[in-house]
Amino acid sequence: MKRFKQEPYITQRQGKLGWTFQVRIRTDYTTITKSFSEKEYGSARVAYDSAVVFRNRSLIDIADNTVLRKNNITVQEAFDEFIDSAVISWKTKDYHQKLFKKYIIHKTNKLQDITRADIIEELNGMVEEASDDTIGRVLTIWKNDIVEYAITKDYLVKDITVGIKAPQSRKIMVKKGVTTDRETVLKVEDLILHSVADKYNARVIIAMLETLYYTGMRPAEVAVLKKEDIKKDYISVTKELGSSINEHNVVRKCKTPSSIRNVPIHPSLRPALDALFEDALYDEVFVKKDGSYMDSTWVGDIIRRLCKKNNIEFNMYRLRHNMATNLVTNNVDPKTTVELMGHANYDMSIYYASSNDDLKEDAIGLLS
Repeated sequence: MKRFKQEPYITQRQGKLGWTFQVRIRTDYTTITKSFSEKEYGSARVAYDSAVVFRNRSLIDIADNTVLRKNNITVQEAFDEFIDSAVISWKTKDYHQKLFKKYIIHKTNKLQDITRADIIEELNGMVEEASDDTIGRVLTIWKNDIVEYAITKDYLVKDITVGIKAPQSRKIMVKKGVTTDRETVLKVEDLILHSVADKYNARVIIAMLETLYYTGMRPAEVAVLKKEDIKKDYISVTKELGSSINEHNVVRKCKTPSSIRNVPIHPSLRPALDALFEDALYDEVFVKKDGSYMDSTWVGDIIRRLCKKNNIEFNMYRLRHNMATNLVTNNVDPKTTVELMGHANYDMSIYYASSNDDLKEDAIGLLS
């Protein structure tokens, strides 16, 4: 076959398997090489044209110093680029940034100098202080946020995380309760009433806890309820408080299609909702006095401080686990349980449910 047109930085040769075109560009700080074969691309013409395109793009990168950056970018810089460009929620970005800051030790190293051994050593160094979940999430940051992104930007040519498995944590975990009781809820509400300076905010938080206790809803679902969502006999759940790419507190659709549901209003909850309606300054009833949303982080911090000070084991999400436990242990049929909880399946409801000491004692008592 006739040879192709000679192009600068491209050498061509014909062998038993067809034509191969190699791009080779040397600069003061790096050498760019890549081969394009007829066998790989299906035809000699396609391989040749691909080599020309790659050569042209590489020359442009060299001209604007992109190649220099590719060969000197640090782990921190690659991660920051990913965070700036990723289409993920603000809350997820914030969480990943906190994990990166705390656990990634090779921040200032050149990305091209990082090896699989470096990542494995870093993960192994976490086993004494971090949980299995945390170790797994840090590995995910390496895989998705850093390496996968770097490959798409041509900062790396191969996946250095292939085959890496998260080591098992050695941290001794103390099993914590995930449910609560009515007496504890009332104690927490009394602390809020007497400790939160703005009494309007205090009353709204208490009404929120009552709603969570009697419905098992997610805090994010309660936070965005409007008067129109709270009917005479039920609460219509169609949305939740979340975060977008750039904002923290935004109203968005429910977590899953199964989360859209109607939750009956318990007779004991009705008085709290009626009082909330009378005092409400806005159409969104579970908001602060200034009209901003009571997100779970803000409310949770208040409750966490009060409970720690008074040695009380409690958090808002226990109320959702509490509802799941009551439904499952009282043998409510699976379909009803799933629909009340807004879960996709009964396995998730079982996962949320927690056996209690009385049930365990009864189970042991059945043994002969």
